[in-house]
Amino acid sequence: MVGWSSSVRWIVILPMLVLTSAVAAQTDPNAPQSQLIDECGTLVQGNGCVLFEGAGGRYVVVASGRFQFGDAVRVVGTIDPECVTICPEADGCIRGAVLYDPARLPCGTALPNFPEDIVTGVCSSLSAALLALAVVGLRATRGWATPASRS
Repeated sequence: MVGWSSSVRWIVILPMLVLTSAVAAQTDPNAPQSQLIDECGTLVQGNGCVLFEGAGGRYVVVASGRFQFGDAVRVVGTIDPECVTICPEADGCIRGAVLYDPARLPCGTALPNFPEDIVTGVCSSLSAALLALAVVGLRATRGWATPASRS
């Protein structure tokens, strides 16, 4: 990287550091194992919190939407057994919990592709293309010479 400016070096080094730390976090054997949940159960009142009670335990649900205590719900999300909560009776939290009415979307049935899913997919695809265009634009405006050919 001789001849590269310090900002270009950081642009190259920073993504490498982020990727390295992400790989290290995924391979940590002591990291709590999160698992996906798609289960039917009931909303119950905890000690200052809303809990989803299903066959797998009692989990904190941050936003219950239009549902109330005692309602049967279908919850889809990710269980975090190591979350910090004020509910001593909770077995963990459900991250990204989305609640559905089991009368409309019963447990065991596939969830339809909602417009949000389509938008997320399109945005994810476009982000990689925009990043590539930004890199090409930077290279085009600053020249295509390699650091070795500048000296």
